[in-house]
Amino acid sequence: MRIFAALVLLALLLLSAACSSVIDADQARICRAVAPALYDEGASIREIALIPVPDEADTLRLTYTAPEDGVTRPRWLTCSFAGRSGVDRFDLVSVHTDAGPLSDIKLFILKRWWLADATPTIDRVPAFVLSMKAAYWLQQGLNGLTLAGIYGLVATSFALVYGLLGRINLAFGEIAVTGGVNMLVASGVAMSFGRLGGAGLAVALIAGVAAAGVASWVIGRVVVLPLTRRSRSPQPVLIGTIALAIVMTELLRLTYGLRENWLPPLLNIPVPLAGGEGFITTITPAQMLAAGLGMTGASILLGLLAFTSYGRSWRAYADDPLMASLLGVDAPRLLATTFVLSGAAAGLAGTVAVIAYGTIEPGAGISIGLKALISAVIGGIGSIPGAFLGAILVAGVETLWSSAINIVYRDVAIYSLLVAFLVLRPGGLLNRAAPTPREF
Repeated sequence: MRIFAALVLLALLLLSAACSSVIDADQARICRAVAPALYDEGASIREIALIPVPDEADTLRLTYTAPEDGVTRPRWLTCSFAGRSGVDRFDLVSVHTDAGPLSDIKLFILKRWWLADATPTIDRVPAFVLSMKAAYWLQQGLNGLTLAGIYGLVATSFALVYGLLGRINLAFGEIAVTGGVNMLVASGVAMSFGRLGGAGLAVALIAGVAAAGVASWVIGRVVVLPLTRRSRSPQPVLIGTIALAIVMTELLRLTYGLRENWLPPLLNIPVPLAGGEGFITTITPAQMLAAGLGMTGASILLGLLAFTSYGRSWRAYADDPLMASLLGVDAPRLLATTFVLSGAAAGLAGTVAVIAYGTIEPGAGISIGLKALISAVIGGIGSIPGAFLGAILVAGVETLWSSAINIVYRDVAIYSLLVAFLVLRPGGLLNRAAPTPREF
């Protein structure tokens, strides 16, 4: 219960700040495209702020500067839309400016001959000035943060279970997808009651994490523990969880059918961060939230293992299961908690992927699971800190390769990295040697 309370508190803290400023990215794009239509071609228009109007759920207020009689002055306009969801959220029904409302005729001309093909041309000044090359690599680094969080959380799931049982559950990739899919379902239910805001997004995230935790607990009780008790070899668990992963993939695929579920573009408005002439580094609130959830989830897991009674029990049982049981460690409870916690970590990874990329597909579990397992092995299988270090390395190599070399060979490089570590440093980054791979 403490684990779930910590995850709930994490979600609420990170999402509550966004509750009052959640903006549909498509509506923001339309509203930004209105301002240039009101001025001469080539006029320099710079955005100051774009915020929702407090008492009007379907209205945005754009504050900007624009030239007037040779002088740059602050201006504003508001854009009102027909609805909160579906095609109505694209329908601009009125525009008010500091000079007064647009007439019906002007609004019709704006929508018919300008907004259909227009793109926003408002200048957005970055917070920091960087050279084009530095801004480009900063952009790649920011992109890699989300991947590191996803791989790190799933790699931790592998390490938590392996640390206690010496077994690898290859279904964690699909458990992560289960968390993401349940988040999409919960967000769809929330949208049936109105626009999805910060509170609804937090509830959907918690639903996804909880569903993954329950799925992992069931898998642990029904598949992993029985197979572990029946055989001293790790192969039955590997084979059983591979089969289970295939079953889960097919179930999700059949449930999805031919449709794709997407999270509404609520937090996808790019924010100029750094750069200058030629290239500007941008980041979206969704990316910041995803990276924050991933890194904060990692910190919570490390804190639980380092400073709580659960962590002490986990380390004792990983070192000597029989002695830990004789000294009072409740093994069944510890194992159940570990299954729930590992599933919740994988589910959080799935929800992070949904927040960052908008959706998650049933087949994604194989790729996520394999790269997370590679991260866990590179870090030192069974080591929680090593799992995150391995994830940072794998995500970094993947991001750098994708940005500088032919992306077709990216996975070849990742798997080659695994081979290199197994040959040259089998204990991983933290040198967890083979005789004691389950130490913390």
